[in-house]
Amino acid sequence: MTSLVICLFLVLIFSSSSSSQDSKLVVFAGIPSSLDGWKTSEISWNTCLSQCWYDEDCRVVFQSTSSCYVFKRGNVTIQASTDSVNRVAVKIPNPPNDCLSEPSDLFTQPFTETTNGSQIIRSEFSYSNGQYRVVYTVSICPSNTTLYTRVVGTKTYQVCVGFRLFPGGSGTYSDAQKLCNSSGGYGLTGPLDGTEYDIFKNQSIALRKQNGLNENAFIWIDGIRYAYGEFDFEDESHNGVPANLMHPGDPNDPPPSALYMYGASNRYLIADYE
Repeated sequence: MTSLVICLFLVLIFSSSSSSQDSKLVVFAGIPSSLDGWKTSEISWNTCLSQCWYDEDCRVVFQSTSSCYVFKRGNVTIQASTDSVNRVAVKIPNPPNDCLSEPSDLFTQPFTETTNGSQIIRSEFSYSNGQYRVVYTVSICPSNTTLYTRVVGTKTYQVCVGFRLFPGGSGTYSDAQKLCNSSGGYGLTGPLDGTEYDIFKNQSIALRKQNGLNENAFIWIDGIRYAYGEFDFEDESHNGVPANLMHPGDPNDPPPSALYMYGASNRYLIADYE
């Protein structure tokens, strides 16, 4: 049994990240349903557009007479208008390169997600019956967790990973699964590669020292098999266990057996335990 587990608390998937240089400001005549929470300033429309373009947090700008309104997060509905005095510009991440005939053609793409290193920003766009719908939500990792970017094949994952100690001092693999879920997590996870292994190892050593525990104790990670052959994993973002991280000769315990990391070992060592 072990004293520590590695839990997955948030996982979001997207195919590519974006910056302002990967975006387009789509300008059209429209009026937002509400301006509550929008920041306003008395600047020209061109200055308003320029400031939004270079501001990573700016999502939508609206001009009414001489005022510029800036929208950064939340959701807003924009009613299409024939009055050119009321203009809206929406920042669309990763737009197609083709020049489309109507602004609404850009509101059919699936959601996109980007990260600024500490937050995960999700953008959603839709259009129906003359109304543009824009939704921006921000996800923040829970306390005592760390945001990691993982690339597995063609998918990029943003995941929040944290350690949890068994309240009773130690627990089985089944206990580890329950502990992660009861703490608001999605389940167990494991290291994607040697870099993450080193980070997890060093963090776990520090955590156990703080709590007066043996720094060499094992750490439950994602992976269990109920018959000889492949392991089953809860979390697809770490892509199983790379061969170079597995202890020579493992897995060697008869099933059912689950995976764990060695604690303070100087090598990359993952093994199974019955």
